[in-house]
Amino acid sequence: MSKIKLFLTILSILIAVMPISIQAIRYHDNLVGLVMPPSIEQLFSGGIEDLEAVDAIDFAGMSLQLPILQGEPILFQNRTVHLIYTFTNPFDTNLTINSMDADVICVDHHFILGTVLIEPVTLAPKQTLNLYVTCIFSTQAIAHIATEHKGQDSITTVFKDYTVELQGIEIHMEQRKIGDIKISPHTIR
Repeated sequence: MSKIKLFLTILSILIAVMPISIQAIRYHDNLVGLVMPPSIEQLFSGGIEDLEAVDAIDFAGMSLQLPILQGEPILFQNRTVHLIYTFTNPFDTNLTINSMDADVICVDHHFILGTVLIEPVTLAPKQTLNLYVTCIFSTQAIAHIATEHKGQDSITTVFKDYTVELQGIEIHMEQRKIGDIKISPHTIR
């Protein structure tokens, strides 16, 4: 009886440990690849140099499309820029964007214009919706635009040190293109 008990104990351990051991041996040189697809690992590690050239990220066999900017951003008199991005949840579960943090930078002069705010949003499975991102410019940014971009009707900008918290996972990018932000005539006086 004790030999059967010992045999069943060893068999139970082998059933639990063998699949994990085989996968660990298979991924011995890349244990992160065991749990994270290469494209996501590349994104988290900053390995994607030109994110603008990437339209989507493969994740668990699904294609996660990056948000697409809609319309023309305009700098208003109250020092805000409202960006609207279209985003689709390709998964069969809810997807929550908890936060977004970035500096808005003038491309021509590498001047910090302001920061980004976003309200947390949850997308239902397969849902597409608009994400509303607010950029708040500092008074120094308005002075910069008034002096360095006098007579121009727009300013070329990027997000710098861009971090998005998606489902509790932080995705960091050094830079993400915003494009040209139109300057309202009433903003600069």
